[in-house]
Amino acid sequence: MIHERLLDIIQYKTSGKQADFAEIMGWSPQYLNRLTKGESGIGIRPIVSLLEKFPELNARWLLLGEGAMITSAADEVRKRLARLLEIEKYMPVMTPDELREVTEGNCQFDLQSINKWNALLEKRNKEINDRFAAAYKKQEELCRQDKAKS
Repeated sequence: MIHERLLDIIQYKTSGKQADFAEIMGWSPQYLNRLTKGESGIGIRPIVSLLEKFPELNARWLLLGEGAMITSAADEVRKRLARLLEIEKYMPVMTPDELREVTEGNCQFDLQSINKWNALLEKRNKEINDRFAAAYKKQEELCRQDKAKS
């Protein structure tokens, strides 16, 4: 029952101290007491409040009793961050629209886009290397001319 899972949440957050939990939630102790006793069905508002206040709670567990109480949100954040780090190297060659997608949270791009970015990065790196080689060659030539003058 949801009211039993609510007691588990209270134990998890405040070591079972219902008054402290009621204060955290902005609920009166009497209201929380009614919810935990299961005297009246828990409506959608308290469930939404719990999920908003504690994003680590597994909604499926809260509603159905399935799975673990705490989601592995940290794992999801790590996966998303890893994906973002994978595509970060392509940002210098992305179009403004593609960059906007990334800033709006889209980290999933198709293989065609990745292949296009790899080709653009290769071209960009070749141009940079060619410029360095030309600058180095020019510097060597200037050094030879300076030595010849002295």
